[in-house]
Amino acid sequence: MEIIHPGEVDGEVMAPPSKSYTHRALFLALLADSPSRIMGKLQSQDTLRSMEAIKRFGAVLKGDKVYPPQELSPGKIFAGESGTTARISLAVAALPQGRSVIDGRGRLRVRPMYPLVKALEDLEVKIEGKFLPIAVDGGVNKSVELVKVDASQSSQFVTAMLILASRLGFAVEYENAVSRPYIEVTLKTIENFHVKYRREESRIYVEPGIKGTTLYIPGDYSSASFFLAAGALFGRVRVRNLKVGDKQADAAILDILRDYGAEVKIFEDSIQVERGERHALHVDCTDYPDLFPILTVLAAYAPGRSRITGKQLRLKESDRVHAMAMNLRSMGVKLKELPEGLEIEGGRLHGSTVKSFGDHRIVMAMSIAALGARGKSIILDTHVVDKSYPSFFQELRRLIV
Repeated sequence: MEIIHPGEVDGEVMAPPSKSYTHRALFLALLADSPSRIMGKLQSQDTLRSMEAIKRFGAVLKGDKVYPPQELSPGKIFAGESGTTARISLAVAALPQGRSVIDGRGRLRVRPMYPLVKALEDLEVKIEGKFLPIAVDGGVNKSVELVKVDASQSSQFVTAMLILASRLGFAVEYENAVSRPYIEVTLKTIENFHVKYRREESRIYVEPGIKGTTLYIPGDYSSASFFLAAGALFGRVRVRNLKVGDKQADAAILDILRDYGAEVKIFEDSIQVERGERHALHVDCTDYPDLFPILTVLAAYAPGRSRITGKQLRLKESDRVHAMAMNLRSMGVKLKELPEGLEIEGGRLHGSTVKSFGDHRIVMAMSIAALGARGKSIILDTHVVDKSYPSFFQELRRLIV
């Protein structure tokens, strides 16, 4: 639990390493032909699940080094609440001889898995289950040259198949993709492992061959977005360790903050955001659903009516549409819950007791919201930020003036 009183922000923070790049790099290092060095990988609950997963498949981790096994082992993989860990593990489990079981907890056991299961079955992999836990009988003998993936619920299904294709060699064709920039992050990462591919629109032809490499994990725009938004709302914040032009989906926050009226300054190794005149927002978050919670907070403080939507917002760690609606209403925000988002009337918020809904991004977004509210706010279940940003509250306290 954290108690947050209203206050302005001024200062700088270091963006933590990217969760998305860390997951992908770990699994590619597992499948590489020689050891890899993953510099600056994120240490969080989710990425620790991926580290444990690749060890179960036979990798050895020593500091920054990942030593791939001569032969992959089947294993029992516990992904916790990490969707990326679970989905990539399902694909990797097709490789070793024997049965692997992928499981998780909480909402991960009801989050969509079947489109990935279907894609693996089309690759002639034997699988039991449509939701976690799922058993995979590995030892795939690839004879299929093209696998189609329904990506309408998650781009992670495409990521998982691209990583498998990097080992086996086949084409991946995706349909109705949401969160498309995450596919670009995957392609950028496999490039760093010297995997060759060519693409024809939504069909990607991947050649087999993952080579050991040295990779530095860039800063995470998803985590940085909360502090960048805090600068836009309540003062000035400079975030270091952000690469301009990175393919991360949540780098979209920079253009959104400019539209919001904030002053965004780009430096060689950092980005600074300072508050300006606030404007209502109309944003479709389909390609960057992790921004939805903090964008609704921006909207709550902007004059006029904002509309923040996205196709898969109810399928994340929480039903993010409902979670943000409940929390913002408790702080006095007038809003309308839509099937795929929120319509928000901006105004002044008051302090409240905020529920986490088990979602790290809900907690971080509402903590920023509390900085401008009248009176104190109580943020419950603050430990959930350990999923992606364990030092979030420590950094937030340093910024408040």
